[in-house]
Amino acid sequence: MKKVLCGLVIALIMTGDVYAELDRDECKYLKINAEFNVNIAINFNESSKKEADRLARENSNDLSILNSMVQKELNEIKKAHYYAVTWSALCD
Repeated sequence: MKKVLCGLVIALIMTGDVYAELDRDECKYLKINAEFNVNIAINFNESSKKEADRLARENSNDLSILNSMVQKELNEIKKAHYYAVTWSALCD
């Protein structure tokens, strides 16, 4: 009898909703922030392309500014990914 009850409890837990349900405002917050961070990353990408062109025109080997921009772009992509994955897990 004890095994049967434990089995039923486990079955109920497995079929229940294991994720927290978020309201629309919280889901909207996650989606907006994901899109916002993607747009920022796009801006950093466009700026880094212009910087690379400038460095090529000037025959410069100083890549510190370009590396900084690429790193900032990567950080924004990571933030967007975190927001998108959270939105997908909890709101989709």
